[in-house]
Amino acid sequence: MRDIEPSGVMADISSWNWLHWTGLLLSICIAAINLYIGQIESQSAFFVIGVSFLLGGALFLTRFWDPVLYLLGVLHVGALGVLWLLGGMRFLAFGIGTGILSAGLAAIALYLFAEEMKSNAR
Repeated sequence: MRDIEPSGVMADISSWNWLHWTGLLLSICIAAINLYIGQIESQSAFFVIGVSFLLGGALFLTRFWDPVLYLLGVLHVGALGVLWLLGGMRFLAFGIGTGILSAGLAAIALYLFAEEMKSNAR
């Protein structure tokens, strides 16, 4: 486990590029869509999904973030996509919208994972 510096738990975001910020924004947008559906349909599953994306984004902003969590995020996005397909594709327009955002988030996460693994190998 990495040592926590006395400066706090926030990550050093000064080295982030547009991909980091886009990934964070996509996560927030996916969370907002799911929280909205949870609100209008009173379905707690969508609240849980929305909160999971918010927690992931919050964790990304801390020093506790580890590159393996990129892969966990991709797995999370993939599992939700499969569940949506097997569940009858309810809320089709929202599902397609979050699917597009989720595919973008997964692509960014895989790229950032590969980049961090490359830089850690040096």
